[in-house]
Amino acid sequence: MKLNDNVVEQLMLHLSEQERTYLASASEEIKKDYNTHFIRLFSTLNRRLSLENREKIISIPSQGDADVLIIDNWSVLRLARVWLVSLIEDEQDAYFSFIDKLFTYADIQELVALYSSLSILDFPDLWQQRCQEGIRSNIGSVQQAIIENNKYPFYHLSEQAWNQLVLKSFFTEKNILNIYGLFEKNNHSLSESIIDYIYERDSANREIYALLWILAKDNLPVRAQQILLKNEVEFLADIKKLEKKNLMDIALKLLEEMKSSSVCVQN
Repeated sequence: MKLNDNVVEQLMLHLSEQERTYLASASEEIKKDYNTHFIRLFSTLNRRLSLENREKIISIPSQGDADVLIIDNWSVLRLARVWLVSLIEDEQDAYFSFIDKLFTYADIQELVALYSSLSILDFPDLWQQRCQEGIRSNIGSVQQAIIENNKYPFYHLSEQAWNQLVLKSFFTEKNILNIYGLFEKNNHSLSESIIDYIYERDSANREIYALLWILAKDNLPVRAQQILLKNEVEFLADIKKLEKKNLMDIALKLLEEMKSSSVCVQN
């Protein structure tokens, strides 16, 4: 899937004339015969862009749901590599075989670009397993490229795989609010797993992240409610740090319901 013109224009603005000329030439080579040229162009791109330009940070405001990519604090090199990936076109079997091999042999920076490309890869259902492998990775930057600001998991992962992604994001302390579709894809099975996680952290006297309560709020048993009320001050302090008024409103309503329920039980 090709990137929209605005994204390509923004990328080119961050490059020198010589670098733009090189990328134009690379584009023609990939379109002519990606099997022959792509790996060389993709893997050596860091050497073809100046240090200053390739490490520039670029963010492109979203134009709405039509934007396939969420480009937020990417390096120019990362975006340039994603653009190169978007130029590959072929029939399904050849396309999958080639790009799957890219994942297999890529270094860490290349993997970040490839996982950032998930939403623009053709034949999207073919990449579910690869996405799940990335979630299980021990490489933080690779996990982040999938978990944060990536639309692919929301649209294409199964409920079970999605739940693993969300739990992994807590385990590895990612920016949970950067998970695209976090609340829209919330589900009962996830809340049950979250409650078990809450119990584990409470038993170990460890911090319980505020968003765990928000995601499990519709399925809190009595024991969990008691833990929440015991940690009310910390819960509200953590919610306040997130600087999201709608979450504070949800938190206050949840606490009110818990206190009301507690009073009813005591009576």
